[in-house]
Amino acid sequence: MPTTFEYKGYVGRLTIDADDNLIYGLVINIDRDTITFRGETPAETLQDFQETIDEYLADCIADGLVADIPKVLTTA
Repeated sequence: MPTTFEYKGYVGRLTIDADDNLIYGLVINIDRDTITFRGETPAETLQDFQETIDEYLADCIADGLVADIPKVLTTA
């Protein structure tokens, strides 16, 4: 299973909680907003991640706000 997901430029870092049988994540390449997602399986978590990003972008448009632009992450 990957440790990150990428969708529309947003990168979510995954954490597994074995006690609660849950995978949760946080978008790590934005500064202003906090975007989280979760699921019980990798497929469910990926789906929630993608839906959360789509909802975030739609909410920004509906509220007349500029979405937090994802930064390009580099590996050293």
